[in-house]
Amino acid sequence: MKLWSKLLLSALLVCGSAHAEKPTEASLKELLIATNTQQMLVAVEGQMDGMMKNMMQRVTKDKPLNEQGQKALDKFREKVIAVRKQEMSWDKLEPIFIEIYSKSLTQEDVDGIVAFYKSPAGKSYVSKMPAMMQESMSSMQKLMAPMMDKMMQAGKELDEDLAKANKK
Repeated sequence: MKLWSKLLLSALLVCGSAHAEKPTEASLKELLIATNTQQMLVAVEGQMDGMMKNMMQRVTKDKPLNEQGQKALDKFREKVIAVRKQEMSWDKLEPIFIEIYSKSLTQEDVDGIVAFYKSPAGKSYVSKMPAMMQESMSSMQKLMAPMMDKMMQAGKELDEDLAKANKK
């Protein structure tokens, strides 16, 4: 009887842990709201637009553009931004987040995370996150500037090497 009791208890524990309750869509949406995910994505978009503009200026610094060229570059940037906004809209991203979170989190996880983000510490964290992200992006831009210069130099060297190879 002892062996049978132990086997039954073990089976119940395994079944219970293997069948953790999946979070509901409503609770996942509540999580996305509590974490201000949509607003953070909008803030990141603005920062990405700034980074793209800076990169384009770096790329063209050695090749100054005339007025027509600058208009063409601005038009291109606007098109890229419009495509990104359309293809990465909240209507398209929210279901993706819900699917990913649903696969990774249990209802218990979601309930705990939501409780944290509704707490004073969680609300403080969410309110400070945009400024922290902006500072992070700014720091990354500082790291990217020399990297872009090195990549552009490598591209020039490639052009030279290809030109030499084609002459042979």
